[in-house]
Amino acid sequence: MKTEIAAARTRLENATSIAIITHVRPDGDAIASLLALSLSLNEAGKHATAVLHDEVPLRFKGLPGAEYIQDTFEHNSDLLIAVDCAALSRMSLPADRKQLTVHINIDHHPTNPKFGNVNIVDPIAASTTQVLYEVMPELGLPITLEVATNLLAGLVTDTIGFRTENVTPKVLRMAADLVELEAPLATIYEKGLTQQTYASVKYWGCGLFRLEREDKIIWTSLHLEDRTKVGYQGNDDADLTNILSSVEGVDVAIIFIEQPGGSVKVSFRSRECVNVATLAAKFGGGGHAPAAGAMIEGGLEQIMESVLSATRALVYSNQEHAK
Repeated sequence: MKTEIAAARTRLENATSIAIITHVRPDGDAIASLLALSLSLNEAGKHATAVLHDEVPLRFKGLPGAEYIQDTFEHNSDLLIAVDCAALSRMSLPADRKQLTVHINIDHHPTNPKFGNVNIVDPIAASTTQVLYEVMPELGLPITLEVATNLLAGLVTDTIGFRTENVTPKVLRMAADLVELEAPLATIYEKGLTQQTYASVKYWGCGLFRLEREDKIIWTSLHLEDRTKVGYQGNDDADLTNILSSVEGVDVAIIFIEQPGGSVKVSFRSRECVNVATLAAKFGGGGHAPAAGAMIEGGLEQIMESVLSATRALVYSNQEHAK
């Protein structure tokens, strides 16, 4: 890792204009990593631009620097950094900029194939903002209050409020350090995890109405017409996965979210005993052992049947091995 960090620092020092990108349908860690790195680079005297083709989720629009995110690249950018992006295919890019070389790849997903010229990937880290927090001093980048706020936001949201298995004493010490820099933990927690719009809660109702269970597997689906009916503006599950994954006696929770254009976003959550990243990989996706996802082309019913069949096989295999 030291060699990669040194190579990244050299590239940053030699760069004139830096573009930073993240993945499609960005979550809190993606947005926070994008903002933390761009703010820190600009504070260090570099010209850095945060680029996101997707819309910034409403709950993260209040993060410091969110107003500076652009949806297009500057023509003179000579260094491209990807943050929190598990694969090249997951990058949020304009249609005319799909063939790009990633010079520095910073991530924490175990499924990351290290697609950059330089790869700072730590699969043990609880969030990509944790990776950034640890390498910023070695890259010569400052952590201001605005940067610290974003770093903490990524950590809080990706650990679901410090509830995931990868929360270690090191993670908690990082959070304490950022709070000492006056990052507003209570505000981040409320806006990033607990606060919901009325439309979001109505949207949950559509999914909860269709909820099904088979032994230790629970699942539901959210349809295109559900969004229209309740006025929900996003194309995700409005964090309903976090509700389903809390159901007692369930090893795997799945939400199928119908997308425009004939595809379905599948979100997996699991207990420690089931690695849903392997499930997601079967369908072209990726993620972590307890939380993963995939975007699958095709009809909702057919995709549900295929994914549930693969999930049953994995869960029952785990049960047999546990005997």
